[in-house]
Amino acid sequence: MEPIPAFLLSLAFASLLIVRVRLSPFLGLVMAAYLHGLLTGMPDVTDQVSQGLGRIFSALALVIFSGAVIAEHLRQSGAIDRIVSDLNQVAGGRGTLASGVSGYLLSLPVMCCITSYIILEPVVGSLPGSKSRNRFALAVASVISFVLVYPSPAILAGSASLGVAPLDALRLGLPISLILLALSLLYMRWLFKDQATRPAPCPATSPERGAVPISSSRIAAWSPIAFPLSMILLGLFASAGPLCIIGDPRMALLLGALLSLALSGGQRQGVAMKASRRGGIILLDLCGAGALGQVVASSGMGEAFLDATGGLPLILVPFALAALIQLAQGSRVVTVTVAAGMLQGYSLDPSITLMLISSGALVFSYLTDPYFWLAKETAGAGLREAVLGYTLPLALLGLVSLAMIAIMGAFI
Repeated sequence: MEPIPAFLLSLAFASLLIVRVRLSPFLGLVMAAYLHGLLTGMPDVTDQVSQGLGRIFSALALVIFSGAVIAEHLRQSGAIDRIVSDLNQVAGGRGTLASGVSGYLLSLPVMCCITSYIILEPVVGSLPGSKSRNRFALAVASVISFVLVYPSPAILAGSASLGVAPLDALRLGLPISLILLALSLLYMRWLFKDQATRPAPCPATSPERGAVPISSSRIAAWSPIAFPLSMILLGLFASAGPLCIIGDPRMALLLGALLSLALSGGQRQGVAMKASRRGGIILLDLCGAGALGQVVASSGMGEAFLDATGGLPLILVPFALAALIQLAQGSRVVTVTVAAGMLQGYSLDPSITLMLISSGALVFSYLTDPYFWLAKETAGAGLREAVLGYTLPLALLGLVSLAMIAIMGAFI
């Protein structure tokens, strides 16, 4: 069978297993990888699956585990309440602004936008402003940084496949993400302008944890996030030496995880165990995406897709490919990993290609996206309100990002 129909059948098969049969994403994606290999007559499909699994594991194992440790420490210690309280004060009591900035920032060190939402949602729900607006602002902002800013797993996986230098990925992704963040907050303000806001102080409690040490040290609360991100930023500009080593995202986040465990005191064993379970699930899902991406790339799917889209402008092909993959299966890391694998050697600059893929991963975030259902249920929203508060802003932001990248591409 030709690669394109085999790929579409494999994506449909994966969606059926994950959404309908409720099989784990890891098994669903691995089985889809095997199906694609068998349909295209690949003789070494098992070797290709193993290579894809190993490539993602070696690239992201430390990153995902360390992020899970940091996230669990912030949750158990109550440090997240201090962080959101500080951001709310800086925002002048504007809960939507504090919600969006919190989601944007936390999504990076915890290495998962859904995990950051789960951690922040109880606190954000008590901030001033509309309940729905704050939660949708949190969800959208966390997705923005997750798909565009180095060193998120999506950008790391895509950079590895396309050969994009970390500094190039950050130089393009960071300014685009900040513009999209500002636009998303303006959109939320417009969408919910008719809803009455309620003045309220930043919470000293959360529904899940009860009283938390909101008066605890600000340095202790912020350091697990600020330290690794600072090391990564410094490491981007170092060519050699110790700073280059500790600036590697894997080492920087590992040091952040060790700092989190040191600050956890008597809770460190529980933090490490819960983080291992959560991080293991996330990592397996990402490895499944790597297996599918490896098999698809090795089947000649990239060349077949480029031949089929020969009439499209070069700038639209990566965006359209990512949007279709996102619509089919819902996971942004899968989207970026598979699309980047298919477009290795693409004729555009690799950093531009990566950003186009990431922008395409923003659109079509609907029924196949597990984050859609999480945001809908926690915001107490109906289907229409969830589309307006989550799906539509992400789609619009993806189109805005496409336009900005097209302009940037003219100067690269």
